[in-house]
Amino acid sequence: MTELSYTGPFSKKAAFTQPITHPLLLDLILIKAFGAEYLTWEPETLWKEIELTFGVTTSEVNKNKIQAVKTCHVVDRPYEAWEVFEKVATSLGGAIPKFDVIQKPSPHLCASAVENMQHVRDKKFSDEVYKYIAAVLLDDGISYAHGPLEPCNKHMLLYVDPVLQKRVKQAIEKGRIPTFDGNNDEDVQVAKVLSIKDYVEFESRRLLRQMNVVMKKG
Repeated sequence: MTELSYTGPFSKKAAFTQPITHPLLLDLILIKAFGAEYLTWEPETLWKEIELTFGVTTSEVNKNKIQAVKTCHVVDRPYEAWEVFEKVATSLGGAIPKFDVIQKPSPHLCASAVENMQHVRDKKFSDEVYKYIAAVLLDDGISYAHGPLEPCNKHMLLYVDPVLQKRVKQAIEKGRIPTFDGNNDEDVQVAKVLSIKDYVEFESRRLLRQMNVVMKKG
């Protein structure tokens, strides 16, 4: 990786304002600076301490990312209640949560949120959350849930052809690339699942790149 190919923050200070800063990087910076004690601070206290320590005002987007990660650290509700998961997934994805309306995250943001939340805490998700994500996938016309979303499949079987779900699963496991030549009816399904898989892997690489650049500066 060269500096020219890297588009993330180059310092801890910049991490608090860059809109593409990974939420787990922000969490790591705060734990390194303030210890786990930061998880108990009121938001106003935390924003002031960041300003005093790093000389920067945290952007609204990153405030929401930090609050979402803090919530995952200290309470179980994001892993248990669909409406809390929704707002956490929205915030981790870099959007502003609106607590008076439903904000359905994309399947990609749901998968990334589950992956990130499992890094924060080794906490099992409830069936309620997986049912909610299953509904998001079905609304997007997706019949098979891969990777971190795999527990959704049993809930999706009530609404999708089990034979189609099995064929898509087998295609993904075999690493088949859709050709859209008319020979495979599940090509569109495979393409959708692969796009989610690629997004989760991209986000993981983005976190590692940002950690390598920002945290090595001490």
